[in-house]
Amino acid sequence: MVPLLDSKTISLFMKQLAVFVLIFAWHSASAQAFKYPLFEHFTQASCGPCASQNPGFQSTILDPNPHSVRHIAYHTSWPGVDPMYTENQAANNARVSYYSITGVPTIVLQGNYKKGQPGAMTMGDVNYIISQTSPVKITVTDTDNGSTHDVTVRIKSIGTPPSGSFRLMTVIIERNIWYTNPPGSNGEKYFPNVMRYILPTNNGELITLPAQGNEAVYTYTYTEDPDWNMAEIGVVSFLQHSTTKEVINVGSSFDQIQNALLQAPAVTAQQAQAGQSVSFSLQVGNGGYADEDFVIAFSSDAPADWSADLLIDGNVVSNPATVSLAADVWKGFSLQVQVGNSPALATYEISISSAANPLAPQMKALLYVISGITDLVINNAAGNGVTPGDASAWEDDFLNGLAYSGNTTYAAAMHPAALAVWQQGALQGVQHIYLNVGWTFPGLPEEMVTMLKSFMDQGGNVLITGQDVAWESFDNNYSPYASVNKQNFLKDYFKVDFVSDGNSSNKPLTANMNDIFTSVPSATINAYYGTSYFYPDQLKLVSGGIPVFYYNNNTAKIAGIRAESGGHKTVFLGVGLEMIGTATDKNNIIKTTHDWFHGLISSAEWEAVLLGFSAYPQPASSVLTLQVPRAGLLEAYDLCGRRVHSQQVSGNGLTVHWNVSGWAAGHYVVRFTDAERQHALLISVLP
Repeated sequence: MVPLLDSKTISLFMKQLAVFVLIFAWHSASAQAFKYPLFEHFTQASCGPCASQNPGFQSTILDPNPHSVRHIAYHTSWPGVDPMYTENQAANNARVSYYSITGVPTIVLQGNYKKGQPGAMTMGDVNYIISQTSPVKITVTDTDNGSTHDVTVRIKSIGTPPSGSFRLMTVIIERNIWYTNPPGSNGEKYFPNVMRYILPTNNGELITLPAQGNEAVYTYTYTEDPDWNMAEIGVVSFLQHSTTKEVINVGSSFDQIQNALLQAPAVTAQQAQAGQSVSFSLQVGNGGYADEDFVIAFSSDAPADWSADLLIDGNVVSNPATVSLAADVWKGFSLQVQVGNSPALATYEISISSAANPLAPQMKALLYVISGITDLVINNAAGNGVTPGDASAWEDDFLNGLAYSGNTTYAAAMHPAALAVWQQGALQGVQHIYLNVGWTFPGLPEEMVTMLKSFMDQGGNVLITGQDVAWESFDNNYSPYASVNKQNFLKDYFKVDFVSDGNSSNKPLTANMNDIFTSVPSATINAYYGTSYFYPDQLKLVSGGIPVFYYNNNTAKIAGIRAESGGHKTVFLGVGLEMIGTATDKNNIIKTTHDWFHGLISSAEWEAVLLGFSAYPQPASSVLTLQVPRAGLLEAYDLCGRRVHSQQVSGNGLTVHWNVSGWAAGHYVVRFTDAERQHALLISVLP
């Protein structure tokens, strides 16, 4: 991003990406209208990163969705010349201030759902917003009176309207602007959906939503500007919550006629056993003024041995199926899923479209069935602006590792699907989560923190891997995603604190050979995102945490931490699994984590404490006190494997004191060997 107030490098800009907020607080079981995703795009004609990122957003989001996505571009005053900013400085500045924009390019999706660079926006976001539907339908007309235009905005509450105070924002946009020569210094000549004017003021109009079934009408007038190409002028109106900033719905003067209505089931996620059949009941309605045919269809990522059918009036129909509806008439239908033996968290996307007008946007609903899963890989759905797509690009690294572990009850899902299943109480069979973040932002959305806390409080185990997850959570100066909630979560549940953002010296990944990851003694860390974006997090132990990996055998640079407390186990890596050099090392990282989570390998240090073998204070500077359960041999080794002290002890319940004031500062492994087995503790000695 190009910053407003500071001049940090582009590599930092690339990290300041999307922020997720859990926003849809209301849910109505009544009729719902199509919901347009609204992308408010802050850009500038002299912004270098804008020129490199905007075309990708155009090709992946705007071009494939001309009838179902709405987009408004606001141009900023920095970093250089931009006539589109100059054209209406006050309105551009008002939206910059409203969203606290400090760098470009930045996109705000749906007011408060997601905030980040263009590359962070995905088709998953588009489909998710559409699947939410809206109880409010907005219709916009623009009547040309010559030099003036009358704008009519109709707001109809199809379902139960949400509570709260709302602002109606009506924006005049120029849909396509081409310059013969670049108007700024970044080389861009094409600019879509440029904001020209906001009606009736830059803050819109404060309104009250009509009751269900009623309609409210608002009229405005604007005057043509000679600088505008009137053939490209359109009007976009959106309804925004005054407090939360959530965009409830959008309408425009160039919308296709969309009469399909949808009522999704209250229960959208179900847990099932192999061989079981589950059903979801929905309704399709005609919100138009005449008879119309609608096409009902579904698609799924379910395994091949699962099956599903559409049923209308209790009879199986084709997929897709066509239904004829009179105006204001509803028709019930259902999706019936037959669960196979393969474990899965399957997503079923239901779509409702107009048979006569294929350009009309489709209504969508997302339904979920989960079966047979104990180990779930969750892919972060955000992007990063450098590599295309989301974290699902690397899910095979996790799935291959679980297969290598001999597990047969695993699957993968995107994090919105996992959240939806958890929110409806259908995640009970899952015992272990592997959170695949990679280098995506935010890597740890606040709603995921809420979910993981609940999951771990019930005894679930969690692995998190990703470059910059710690940075984004802890760096209050530069991370737009830092929060006390996330910091406390990582400290309390993962025993992880943060030292620094990492640099090119943070490699290779080397195991603490006195702990459980000895199958990965040294692993290459690749600059997967390019040398400019190499940020392996340097971590710090919180009491109760155990270092499992370092960078380059430097015990002062911790790369991974595991912990066991409160009935759950955790592993946190400061790099993404996709950055690890070989498939063998990736497999062994997942296998060791899996085996420890499943209790197939022991945690020697925790077992030692439980058996009465302990050391304190931690860290020690002069005298280290050891509690020894029975007779045996005590030994201390540095992390290079050199023995620095040993003592034979006899008797039961002994207390032993060691003078460590002459030891070099650092970490040591203290081993206690008795007739049955060996136990180990990691200790720290201060200068």
